[in-house]
Amino acid sequence: MAELTRCLICDMIERIGAGTFADFIAELPHSYVILGNEQYYRGYCVLLARNHVTELYLMPADDLRALIDEVRLVAQAIAELTHPWKMNYSCLGNQEPHVHWHLHPRYESDNLRHGPVWMRPEAERKIALGEDDRRQLIDALRTKIVASIPDARFSAR
Repeated sequence: MAELTRCLICDMIERIGAGTFADFIAELPHSYVILGNEQYYRGYCVLLARNHVTELYLMPADDLRALIDEVRLVAQAIAELTHPWKMNYSCLGNQEPHVHWHLHPRYESDNLRHGPVWMRPEAERKIALGEDDRRQLIDALRTKIVASIPDARFSAR
């Protein structure tokens, strides 16, 4: 019998609920927002669908529309804070089959800005922020998100 594998995104959501996920930004009605680990693209966030679903077409249409609106509003909040040249949206799921979006602000100063983010070597993308900088960025993102999504929550239910 095949061994069942755990969904790493569902595990992250459990850690968010337990209050043990350090890069948690906000809980929204249909998703969770976390700070991404590729802060070469300052403001990079990941939006995780609240419910485990592997494909957009498997979601009820109203839930999908609401989730897409959250993607739009979170991207807008990131852009208002970071003023990127362009925002990149990725919803692939090849490595983690749980609907989620990577929101990468791209900057004009990036010499690889016309290509996908994975053109930059992983060691260059994965910049860890100092604790104070990380906290300030999370707090600023929360302020921007709640301005457009008033029912956003910043602690576990």
